[in-house]
Amino acid sequence: MESRMKERLQQKPVVLALSAFACLLWGSAFPSLKISYELISLPPDDWGAKVLFAGYRFFLAALLLIFTATVVFRIKIRIPRNILPWTFLLGLLQTALQYFFFYNGLAYSTGIKGSIIGATGSLFVVILSRMYYKNDPLTPAKVLGLLVGFVGVMVANMAKGALDFSISFVGEGFLLISSFVGALGTILAKELAATVHPVLVTAYQMFFGSVLLILTGGIASGLGSVVFDWRSGLLLLYLAFASATAFSIWYSILKYNKAGEVAVYRFLIPIWGTLLSAIFLGESIGLNTIVALAMVSAGIALVNKRRPESPMLGA
Repeated sequence: MESRMKERLQQKPVVLALSAFACLLWGSAFPSLKISYELISLPPDDWGAKVLFAGYRFFLAALLLIFTATVVFRIKIRIPRNILPWTFLLGLLQTALQYFFFYNGLAYSTGIKGSIIGATGSLFVVILSRMYYKNDPLTPAKVLGLLVGFVGVMVANMAKGALDFSISFVGEGFLLISSFVGALGTILAKELAATVHPVLVTAYQMFFGSVLLILTGGIASGLGSVVFDWRSGLLLLYLAFASATAFSIWYSILKYNKAGEVAVYRFLIPIWGTLLSAIFLGESIGLNTIVALAMVSAGIALVNKRRPESPMLGA
């Protein structure tokens, strides 16, 4: 069963389809969050309430995953005691710190720079993967593919307004920290998924991370700063489902593939976000979006291009 799953999840078309779907779910968070914030009348500058909202979202996602693991997959939710501290660290990195720095940084920066700096997470993953794994080399094709994909993300954001180059530590600095700790979490998740079922890894890290977010947001803005009605409650449920599903798929892919090669797929997230925002929020799609999608696709193809086998000596 394990070998069959490994073989299946290492096939390029399967990796492409699953990665694109996971990024679609993550990208759907952009319009979903905008609509949710309007429904609950969340002030744009209240980062504490946004952190609290994120905490509720990931806590609910953890519960959904625990239910899925026990009822659907018949997986025992207990994991080895020596693994527990590492899942807490993953939750601290991938959920709590990443979103804490993201929301704080975005409060002192712009959405354009947030999207572009967020894309640096893929670059960080490739660099860290090259340092940690000897079998994940940084080839010229991979470098070119990442650069093309990154420029594609920049192109996708150019129509949203002018890009200024002002930098502050609590703004752009926090956004960079968010991307970096997210990349560290990706490497740690790949290691944990090698010994623990990816669904459990996702559930535990989201549970620990969400508790930290709820505590932080509650202290900053008060637990009563976020109040749901039935519409915002349904959107929260969808966001929880999207996060739980996307992370579970992503960790499963990471388990059987090189982190440096699958990281490029995350460039699709802002592209999906732009397309879905056009559908649900009525935002316009220009030629730049089409060009950006083509560039990201080209980047993915370059990174995953099969390298020719080196000829044997004496052949």
